[in-house]
Amino acid sequence: MKSLSKDPTILTHPNIPKPLHGISPRNIMGQKWWDIKRKEAYKSTNYRCSACNVPREKAKYYRRLEGHEYYNYNYTTGTLILKKIVPLCHSCHNFIHSGRLYAMYEKGEITFERIKNILEHGFRILSENALDAFWGTIQIADTLGIETDVEPQFPEPCDVRWHEWKMVIESKKYYSKFKNEEEWENFYNEKKI
Repeated sequence: MKSLSKDPTILTHPNIPKPLHGISPRNIMGQKWWDIKRKEAYKSTNYRCSACNVPREKAKYYRRLEGHEYYNYNYTTGTLILKKIVPLCHSCHNFIHSGRLYAMYEKGEITFERIKNILEHGFRILSENALDAFWGTIQIADTLGIETDVEPQFPEPCDVRWHEWKMVIESKKYYSKFKNEEEWENFYNEKKI
């Protein structure tokens, strides 16, 4: 795997589109594959977060790194192509997964102080690097009354139908495990109970 350097642009990535929720390289390729890839990623940055460069032993909340899938997004074709696995600290990883982070907050799994710290951490890095944030993350911050000077980044227009969305891993295509948004919603509503 190619060596990675600090790259705060990963914090600008959008959330995974709903049709592709529930599928991931870890689930598809298996735990053994995932463990090899994430450990290679950790080593490639000398055990530092790819986004904020914090060493794992100084990371807030957990003194470890987490593997994150780095995709190229194409909203014209509804395609996410897995490019690499990158190491992130818990705060940067959860900033990118702001939709999941907010759902955890709504269910009472994390405190307001924690979600605020995570969002402010990500916004600070983006601001320091003159980068915009995924619009959904800013929307979550606005809902919570968390201020930021970072501008929203909107994805390109998308006319892709639900069943056309695909994730490409090692040249193979994987499609939604849900037939439509209603099935997706029912699945995630059942998980809340």
